Amino acid sequence: MGPERYLCRCGQKYLTGATEWDHLGDWERRRRVGQTFGLALLFSVAFAVPGLVVYLALYRSRGALIAALVIAGLPFVVLVPFCLKVAASMWRTRIGTSVVSKV
Repeated sequence: MGPERYLCRCGQKYLTGATEWDHLGDWERRRRVGQTFGLALLFSVAFAVPGLVVYLALYRSRGALIAALVIAGLPFVVLVPFCLKVAASMWRTRIGTSVVSKV
């Protein structure tokens, strides 16, 4: 997913081979969102084990609970760049220009 065209400094336009979010079908959009969220959930469950160890090692205090939840929630940080890429793609196709120039 990305800009479909690239504008060279010489003024020549090239196809990049990428596809913008708005040009993907409903099935492909659902698949990408589902895979991103599913992987974050899978890794969150895996990170819950070290989070539990931290929680038990710090004598079950409120700070230990917060640390454990942060450790388990770290994989969801992956969703932020994905959402930003989708927003940038939507901006290019709906508001901005589809030709990206290199500065």
